[in-house]
Amino acid sequence: MVEFLNNFFSADQFIPHGHCYLWKPGLVWLHLISDVLTALAYYSIPVMLVYFVRKRRDVPFDWIFLMFSTFIVACGTTHLMDVWTLWYPTYWLSGLIKAVTAFVSVVTALELVPLIPQALALPSPAQLETANCQLAKEIAERKRTEEILRENEQRWQLALRGNNDGIWDWNLKTNEVFFSTRWKEMLGYQDHEISNHLDEMLKRVHPDDVNWVTQAVEDHFAKKTPFYITEHRVLCKDGSYKWILNRGQGLWDENGDVVRMAGSHTDITERKQAEEALSSLLNQLENIVEERTAELTRINQSLQREITQRQRIEVALRESEQRFRCAFHQAAVGIAHVAINGRWLLVNQRLCDILGYTLEELQLLTFQDITYPEDLEADLKYLEDILADRIPTFSMEKRYFRKDNSIVWVNITVSLMRESNAQPKYFIAVIEDISDRKHSQEQIRASLLEKEVLLKEIYHRVKNNLQVISSLLNLQSAYITDKQDLAIFQQSQQRIASIALIHEKLYQSQDLARINFREYTQDLVASLFTAYEVNEDNIAVNINITEDVLLGLDTAIPCSLIIHELVSNSLKYAFPANTNGSICIQLYLSNDNNLILKVSDDGVGLPPDFDLQKIASLGLQLVDALTYQLAGTINIKGENGVQCQLKFPFI
Repeated sequence: MVEFLNNFFSADQFIPHGHCYLWKPGLVWLHLISDVLTALAYYSIPVMLVYFVRKRRDVPFDWIFLMFSTFIVACGTTHLMDVWTLWYPTYWLSGLIKAVTAFVSVVTALELVPLIPQALALPSPAQLETANCQLAKEIAERKRTEEILRENEQRWQLALRGNNDGIWDWNLKTNEVFFSTRWKEMLGYQDHEISNHLDEMLKRVHPDDVNWVTQAVEDHFAKKTPFYITEHRVLCKDGSYKWILNRGQGLWDENGDVVRMAGSHTDITERKQAEEALSSLLNQLENIVEERTAELTRINQSLQREITQRQRIEVALRESEQRFRCAFHQAAVGIAHVAINGRWLLVNQRLCDILGYTLEELQLLTFQDITYPEDLEADLKYLEDILADRIPTFSMEKRYFRKDNSIVWVNITVSLMRESNAQPKYFIAVIEDISDRKHSQEQIRASLLEKEVLLKEIYHRVKNNLQVISSLLNLQSAYITDKQDLAIFQQSQQRIASIALIHEKLYQSQDLARINFREYTQDLVASLFTAYEVNEDNIAVNINITEDVLLGLDTAIPCSLIIHELVSNSLKYAFPANTNGSICIQLYLSNDNNLILKVSDDGVGLPPDFDLQKIASLGLQLVDALTYQLAGTINIKGENGVQCQLKFPFI
């Protein structure tokens, strides 16, 4: 084998091919260049074929291009071997390559034989162009079809939303049901609150209606009825029932089995109610007809009496019309028919007297012409509301200009008369002269203002008189040498000052019957600090009284004296030797409509044997008496400082 290979690739047995050309340079170079260029061309062609096949995956019979590439590469290799054998006579190798080339060529030729008919069967460019045109037409037709389908879908969705009916579609194979949004809204549900299942429809049918609804479906499925139509009640989300007209149509397959059913729900509750009302009315009408028939029989028997009676009725109607006209024109108030544009159509004599115009003069005017400008806007707003049917009637006080340009106050009541087709016809106005009442109200208002001024003057004078008494006590105290008597005089003076302060607050208040007790307490405590010469840096005062506590005179005076006594005791006894501390005053309204008054300090407190009933202090006795006057209760604690709590009814 080794010897065979050595002989196969050996170049010693033969002479180079160049000897055949006698090594003539021109002839050698001619064959050399020709073979090399041919080989290069053969090698480049397969590269382009492979590139073409890889880029065009849709090209049929791509394998034949690969076989052509192999054949061409083999041919190019034989030309290179011809160049090689010019100098190196490896003719066995060159012959082998030519054999391989021959084999590939034969195989390619054999493969081309059955391939030619298939290649001829491929469409020509003209056929491809015709097919492309046909395809373009089909694509355009498909787009038009899709556009029509989209339009149909839009019309379907618009129909679902616009026909005000609920749509349902039942797939019997899956038992799933499509419910439109309107179907759910009719029952008061949101879109996500009802699932797509048949039970959602069945469980809402009224129990009394389930049997005939089920029977109607079965009859339609058995083709006993061409359509499924029922009227039944359906349960709504709020627990009420609606009457529904349920219509549907089934779809059968080739085996005669129902595969689908679609239909609609129509709300006929109002129609059912109308039918019930109509049925009741028909029953009543039948009874009336029966009664009327019997009555007509009696009337036919006494026709002459009826004619006579009708004549009497006509006379009575004429008299009634005369009485109406007389009442209209002789009424104590003005009555008028006013056109929609404001023109006076018909007025009675009383209205002419109120406004000072004659009937003819008023009919040439509109109510806008004689209405006081400041009242016209409100008047027109009310008329607009009546015309829009927002209110049936209205009454208001307004001013009119009389013919002599004087102003008259009237109370006007207006309603609207409509045509049989509900179109506005004219306004009916009843006008009452209230000028005298308005003048009386002005007089009463002026009188009340005078009384208010007088009451303030009384509060002012009482406050001044109490201050005079306080000043007299102050002058009298200058002649008292006994310290205990002097203290009693000073305390009495302070009590009178606290009462005078109440009258001063009532004089300054907008409400002459009640005062803001928070402001009063602040002023009272400030005056006590001044009277006892207390350093405000040593004793802090916390007043916690809500702004809405307004007290009348009968409650404010006892409360002020109680606060006066308790705060005075705290200032005198709770903080010896100028010690620091605090005083807290609270007044608030409890849930049981009682006032709670708390006065407390964090001073030395009360002795262990303290008893309010046995105490000899005039101040605490006064507190007890004032609490009784207020119909209240008092509770005093003295463990950590002194805390006094009063509870009395709020009047």
